[in-house]
Amino acid sequence: MPPRKKELTFEEKMKQLEQIVSELENGQAPLDKSMEMFEQGMKLSLELKKELENAEQKITMLTQKSDGSIEQTDFEQEEV
Repeated sequence: MPPRKKELTFEEKMKQLEQIVSELENGQAPLDKSMEMFEQGMKLSLELKKELENAEQKITMLTQKSDGSIEQTDFEQEEV
């Protein structure tokens, strides 16, 4: 079995995506390389979105009540 690749952190994925966007905006890469970078960028974008959604589910908001106490509520239950 081949060794598993090290899982990149959110920040490392963001940096890779930023590099891809910069290279694509530069417009100097050949079409086939640009398409490959675009596909990789879309994959990274989807992975980052999923990580953000997972983090959002874990977020809790702390709200201060009028009596000065702190109440912890789930982020999704908070009404705006």
